[in-house]
Amino acid sequence: MKELRFLFLLLVFSASSLSAQKQIRGIVVEEDEKGIITPLPGALVYWLGQGEAATTDSFGVFRLEDRRSEFPLVVSLIGFKADTLRLTGTDSVSVVLRQKSTLKTFEVTGKQASSFISSINPIKTEVLTEKELFKAACCNLSESFETNNSVDVATTDAVTGTKQIRMLGLSGIYTQITTENLPGIRGLSASTGLGLLPGTWIESIQISKGVGSVANGYESITGQINVELKKPFGDEEFLLNGYSNQMGRTELNLNKAIVLNSKWATMVMVHGNYMKNEVDRNKDGFMDVPDGDQVNLMNRWMYRSGENLSAQFGFRVLQDNRVSGTNHSNSEIPQEHHYTFEQTVRNADAFAKVGYIFPGQRYKSVGFLANYVNYKQKSQFDSRWFEADQSSASGSLIYQSIIGTTNNKFRTGLNFQYDDMQEYYTGQPFVRKEVSAGGFFEHTLTAGRSTLVSGLRLDNNNLYGWFVTPRLHYKFQATEATTLRLSGGKGRRTANIFAENLSYLVSSREVSVPNVTTKNPYGLPQEQAWNGGAGVTSALKVGGKDASFDADVFYTWFQDQTVIDLDQSPQVFAYYNLKGKSRALSAQADYNQEISRRFDIRLSYKYTFTETEYKSVGKQQRPFVAPHRGLANLAFHSRQDKWLADVTVNYVGRQRLPETDANPEEFRMPDSSPDYALVNLQITRNFKSWSVYLGVENVTNVRQTRQIISPEDPHNGYFDASLIWGPTYGSMVYGGVRWKVGQKS
Repeated sequence: MKELRFLFLLLVFSASSLSAQKQIRGIVVEEDEKGIITPLPGALVYWLGQGEAATTDSFGVFRLEDRRSEFPLVVSLIGFKADTLRLTGTDSVSVVLRQKSTLKTFEVTGKQASSFISSINPIKTEVLTEKELFKAACCNLSESFETNNSVDVATTDAVTGTKQIRMLGLSGIYTQITTENLPGIRGLSASTGLGLLPGTWIESIQISKGVGSVANGYESITGQINVELKKPFGDEEFLLNGYSNQMGRTELNLNKAIVLNSKWATMVMVHGNYMKNEVDRNKDGFMDVPDGDQVNLMNRWMYRSGENLSAQFGFRVLQDNRVSGTNHSNSEIPQEHHYTFEQTVRNADAFAKVGYIFPGQRYKSVGFLANYVNYKQKSQFDSRWFEADQSSASGSLIYQSIIGTTNNKFRTGLNFQYDDMQEYYTGQPFVRKEVSAGGFFEHTLTAGRSTLVSGLRLDNNNLYGWFVTPRLHYKFQATEATTLRLSGGKGRRTANIFAENLSYLVSSREVSVPNVTTKNPYGLPQEQAWNGGAGVTSALKVGGKDASFDADVFYTWFQDQTVIDLDQSPQVFAYYNLKGKSRALSAQADYNQEISRRFDIRLSYKYTFTETEYKSVGKQQRPFVAPHRGLANLAFHSRQDKWLADVTVNYVGRQRLPETDANPEEFRMPDSSPDYALVNLQITRNFKSWSVYLGVENVTNVRQTRQIISPEDPHNGYFDASLIWGPTYGSMVYGGVRWKVGQKS
C-alpha cells in the first residue's frame, strides 16, 4: 500500500501544473494477492455515455478532459472487472482493477512479420528479425541485407572480396554502425568490419534512416544500423550451424547459453570459416574470391537483479587471414606478371553496460556504457603495403526521467571517445590521436497524436575544437494505422583516407596526397553534412489480407566533405576537401502484402540522385551509384513452418563509372555499367530442433564480364581491379544444417 500511496502522491504532483487546463489525470494499477502494485497499460478510460476516451500509457497513466460534474468515470481492461467512479473535487485519481475469474484456456495463433517498422519509436526504425535474416545464407553482417532495399551492399574490387554498404546514395562510412548502441564498425575497420561479425550471432538489426539520436554521438549522417546480438537470457540455449558453398567455403558456428541462476547467465559464441580453392571462372588469371580462414570468439555475461538493476559485460577476439591475386597454379602466367594480395586482421574488444531503474518510478533510469577496441591490420598489395593500428575507448553516462508527467520525457548525459589512429601507407605515416568529449540533452514531448523529439549536443574535439550538433524528429499519428514522420539535423565525422578506400590500392593508381600537418595527418577538416527527411507508414487491409505501405524521401547536403576523385586520371587516386556542392537525394517506396495464409510478397523501388563537384570534371553523379533500384521478395511458409521458401529479385540500374578515356583504347572501361537483375533462391526444411537449408545465389549467373584492366600484366601502369559495378562470381550453390535448442522456461 505504500507503493500505491507513493504513486498517488506522484500523480497529484504531476497533475497540479495542468489543472488549469481542466483535465483530470490518473493511474490504473493492479494489486496482486501479495499486495504488489503493477501499472496497467492499455486500459480504456471514458466518461459514461460519451464518445471521448483515453488509453493508459506504458506506466498506467491517462489524461482526460475534466467532465466529472456531468458523468461518472468508467475504467475497463480485458481480463479485469470494469470500475465506475463518481469523482468529486480531486484533480487526480488512482484506480485499482481486479482480475475476473479465471477463463478457460484457449490458444490464439498468428504470424509475426519477419521485418517491420516500429510504430512507437518517433525515429523511423526498421527492424530485421532473425526470421528475416534466415531468408538468406547470412554468413556475416555484409550478407544480412539481401532482402532489404534500404541498404545497398556492393563488392568493392575484384581481388580482396571486400563488401561495403551504402545508404541514401552515400558510402556506408556516413552511416553510424553500432553494436547494442555501443560504437561498432568505425575508424580503421571500415573496409573489413562487415565481414567480421558472424550472422549466427545476430538477434536483430535496427535500421534508422537520416540523423539518429544525439545520445549516440554526432557521427550519424545518413542513418544508423544497430546490431543486437544474442543474449544469455534469450530464447536460444544452443545453436550449431554448418555451412558450405560451391566455391569451397565452409563455416562452423556454435552458440551456447548457460543460465547459472535467476540472476546470472553467460554465453559463448564461436565462429570459424575456411576456404582453399583458387577459383577463376572468368579465366582472367586472377582468383575470383580470396582464400583464407577466420576464427572468431565471443563470451558475454549478464546479470539481472529483479526489475531494477541489470549489467552486461564481455569480450571478443578474432583473427582473419586472406590471400588472393593471380592464380599461381596457372602455369601459363609468367612469374613477372604475378600479383599477390595478402591481409591479416586481428581484433580484440571488450564492453560493459550497467542500467538501473528507480523503484516505483520506471520512467526514471540511469545507465553507463563503455567499450574498448584494439584493431590491427596488415595488407600487402603486391609491391605496396598498408598497416592500420587502432586503439579506441568510449564511455557514455545517460540519465532518463520526466518533467512533471510521462508526456514530457528527457534524456541527458555525457559521452567520451578516444581514438589512437595509426595508418602507414608504404612506410609513410598518417597518425593522429583524437579525443572528443561532450554532453547532450534530448526532450520528448507527447501531445495528443504528436510526438516531438528535439536534441542538442555540445562537443569538444582536440583537433577540431568546439561544435554544436542539433537534431529534430517529429511523429504524427494521423490515424490508428497511419504514421507521418519528419526529421532533420546535422552530423560530422573524421575521414580515414586509406582504411576507407583500400579497394583503390588494388590498382596502379598513385595516391595524390595534399598538404600533411602534424595536427591533422590528412590536411583536411572534419566532414560536415545536414540531412532532412519525411515519410509515411500505413497498415492496410487489401482483399481482407494484411498489407502495409511505407514511403520516405531524404536529402543530404555537405558543408565539408572528403572528396575521392577517380576522374582526375586513371593513374591517380586523389582526395581533397570539397570545393563546391555535394548532395544526395533518396526516395523509396515499399509495399508488403499477404497474398494468402502461405504466401507474402514485398515490393520496393528506390530512386537516388547524387551530385558532387569535382575539381577534374565539375559536377558529376557519384560513381558506382545506381539511380534506380528495385526489389521483389516472394516468401512461402507451410503449416507450422515445416517448409520455408524465398525468392528475391534485386534490380540494379545503370551506374556511372570513373573516366578511363586517357588510357590507350585497350585499357579503357565504358562510361557506365549495364543494368541487371539478381535472383536468389533458398528453401529450408524445419524439423523439431534442427533444419536443413539449400540455396542458390545469382540464379541467372549474371556477372561483370570484364573485371580488371590489364590482368595479363598488372605492372604496366594501367592495371586496375577497383572498377567493379556488379557480381564478380556468378551463380553459387550453398547449403547447410542448423541445430537449435530453445531455452527452458
